[in-house]
This record gives sequence, structure tokens and C-alpha cells, in this order.
Amino acid sequence: MFSLLPIVVALASVAPVPAASSSPRPTPLTEIGRVQAKPICATIVAHANGAITQTLDNDRALAIMGVNLRQTDFDTMNELQRRNAEEGIEKQADAIRTNYHAADEEIKRLRELAAASPDPQRQKELKEFADALGGALNRQRKAAAAVVAAITIVHGREEAAETHKLMAENNHPPASTVAQQMAILAADNAAQPAKPPASYNDTYRGVAARLASLNEAIMVDEGVAADHSIQATSGC
Repeated sequence: MFSLLPIVVALASVAPVPAASSSPRPTPLTEIGRVQAKPICATIVAHANGAITQTLDNDRALAIMGVNLRQTDFDTMNELQRRNAEEGIEKQADAIRTNYHAADEEIKRLRELAAASPDPQRQKELKEFADALGGALNRQRKAAAAVVAAITIVHGREEAAETHKLMAENNHPPASTVAQQMAILAADNAAQPAKPPASYNDTYRGVAARLASLNEAIMVDEGVAADHSIQATSGC
């Protein structure tokens, strides 16, 4: 059955964000300097930078999603224009998902290198670096997926409203598309017919605000990774 729960449910499913505090800002995540020395160090840096690059690309994609959600005037658009704008946001989410899978392979390799390291300190620092960066990547993936889920819920409400309208006009349930069939099932179990947002702008501004708060936790994980990246490659 197609979910017509409030959009906030989609975003609330993402891991909670730590409460705001007066603690220092997280260390910015940057690529690690290239090395020409020990082969093991060069291998570590190569895999670390591969994961860091994907993470930073995801940061930019999330920023673009947030800007589009906040600044696009959805309310003045016709249906086609609005769908095109939503698809642009979804493409950024697709890029994040693709980057996540590539970076996850790099993270796995870093954990293997940590486990194989004969240096206990490097082993500890490299594992903590990989865990923190992996956490940031996972939060990015979930945040992007939550935005896509919110857009899907908006579409579901639109489908359900259109289905109710057609049912009232024709006195029988249309079934021309799978989406409409799903909307019919959802509508039949709802006390009141689902309605599209009264204001698309307000709806998507709310999604953008939640996305911004989720980004705070991502920055914390990235800061921890940045702090450990130095020690993980020290002596290289």
C-alpha cells in the first residue's frame, strides 16, 4: 500500500542529530597530502583520498539539493515544471548513492589495511578514521534518501487526490496506471482523501530545513575523520 504519512516521517527516520552546543566547529575534511615514501603509506593515502573525494562530492550534492529546495518557487510552476525541478533534486540524490557505493569499497579496504598493520597506533587511528568517514557517508546516503522519500510522498498525495477526483466523476475506480492503482488502495483506507500540499514551497522549505540539521551530524563525523587522518598517515 502506498504510504501517505506526513512528510516529516520520511526525514525523521534518519539518525537523530546531536543537540547544538558551544563546542568548537569540526575540523574541515580535506584530501591527505600525497606521499612518495613507504608503499604502505602510499596505499593508505590512495584509498583514504578516494573515500574523502566521494564524501566531499556528496557534501556538494547535498548543498545543491538544499539550495534547490529552499530557493525554487514550486508554487508558481505547472505540474511538468515542478516534476522537472523535483527530478533535478532526485538526480543529486542518485549521485550521492553512486558515490556512497564507490566510497564504501574504499572504506572496506582501509579497514583491511588497519587490521593488517603491525603498528598498534596506526591500526587504531586508521580504523577510527575509516569508521568516522564511513559514518559520514552513511548519513549522507540516508539524508539523500529521505529527501527522495519526501518527494515520493508528495507525488503519492497528488496521485491519490487525482484518483478521488476521477472516481467521483466516473463513479468507478480508474486503473490506467500502477501508480493510480496504488493510490486507489491508499485512498480507500483513508478517512479523508489525501490532498496535495497547500503550498509546495512551504513543504519543500521544511524538507530543506531538516536536511540542514542532518548535515550538522555529517560535519561532526567528517571532523572526527579529519582529526584521525593525520595520525593514520603520520610517518608516511
